[in-house]
Amino acid sequence: MDTLNIIFGIITIISFGLTIYYGRKSSKLEKSRKKLDWTDLQSCANDLGNRMKKDNFTPDVIFTPGLKGATFVNLLVNEINNQVPVFVGISYWKESFNDEELIDEHELIETNKWYVSIPKLMLKQKNKKVLIVDDFVMSGDFTSKLVQLLIENGFKEKNIKTMSVVTTKVAIGNHKEPTYHWLDIPDSNFYFPWGKAK
Repeated sequence: MDTLNIIFGIITIISFGLTIYYGRKSSKLEKSRKKLDWTDLQSCANDLGNRMKKDNFTPDVIFTPGLKGATFVNLLVNEINNQVPVFVGISYWKESFNDEELIDEHELIETNKWYVSIPKLMLKQKNKKVLIVDDFVMSGDFTSKLVQLLIENGFKEKNIKTMSVVTTKVAIGNHKEPTYHWLDIPDSNFYFPWGKAK
């Protein structure tokens, strides 16, 4: 009996140690899946650029709602064979929005969390193929509203494509996911090199 107790005691200690080891390993893996580094973003740009090429879609114009998306667009443009003009909007967090910050010659789109200012010059590119790029799509509301605004301004729906680095399952469930996205996640608990996804 004493031998069995010793064996069971050793097995219990080993099992406990393995549980801690694999728990930590799992935690590290989970954290690494919730953030991207610059190498990941370069791979993303390459992959999404290749998907566009397979679809024979080469944008004439790129629009991004803010500097976070523009950071990724800078990597993406290298995957496109020609020089593409990039229009960058201004994103205002709704809780801290001030009317005095508005810029002339911009159209304003409102979502639940954001106001996004879009250059009116971009809205005049109606005969062009447009790619809308953002780093993160939470609900898909902004992208849907912008696509609708473009169509109302004479753009052909077949000439509008959307893209994001990361899309949540909420946007996918709402059928508002981008045409191209690299990674889908359950929620906004995600980090880019420039900070938390918003």
